[in-house]
Amino acid sequence: MNFDFSEDQKMLKEQARKFLTEKCSTKVVRKILEGDEPYDKALWKQIADMGWLGTAVPEEFGGLGLGHLELCVVAEELGRVVAPVPFASSVYLATEALLLAGSDAQKKKYLPKLASGEIIGTFAIAEGAQPPSPKTIKTAFKGGKLDGTKIPVPDGDVADFAIVQEAIDLAMPFASQDALERIPVYGTAAKHGYAGFPVRRTLFRAGQPPIVTELVEFRREAVPPANLDVPPGYNKAGQ
Repeated sequence: MNFDFSEDQKMLKEQARKFLTEKCSTKVVRKILEGDEPYDKALWKQIADMGWLGTAVPEEFGGLGLGHLELCVVAEELGRVVAPVPFASSVYLATEALLLAGSDAQKKKYLPKLASGEIIGTFAIAEGAQPPSPKTIKTAFKGGKLDGTKIPVPDGDVADFAIVQEAIDLAMPFASQDALERIPVYGTAAKHGYAGFPVRRTLFRAGQPPIVTELVEFRREAVPPANLDVPPGYNKAGQ
């Protein structure tokens, strides 16, 4: 059995390595780590233009329609140069969650913009240092309102929207597809046509270079209904 990459995958790997060697030097990475910018916006646009953000996104949603092995090829090269871009949160987390559990309407709305780099997404699941589990997730979506605190939120300071994991029934298998189907989507950035919801955002910096994480608080009376993108029939039991 041959476990080697195919010729097309090898070509993709060579293309990615050549591009990132030219565009993402140690100097570029250090400039972001030591500066005030959260990520390299020019590099992010170039990566988007290469089509990598939509590597595993079906063509019908504006992606390349390739597979997760091709995505791994690209990810390996991004990791090799420590690319200072929100690829992990927007692609591994937000895009994959939408592909797995998003409604048809949500996929049509968000995936093309994620694949093109027009918006950046993230997945807000953790609520502290402990591993996420039914016992530790307290954020709740009831009566059409969201209430809770998420920390850390990967790239929460630059994301245009967050997919938020709310509390689930303890009897329900955690992180099963049934559980993921109960994840609503929330818009956050007015610059992309979403009305920003008024949440308190706090950055924590520690270490050299500093590691930035974000705490996002959702308050029942502070998140307007217009900011919620919730599939029909979602969480009926909690209403």
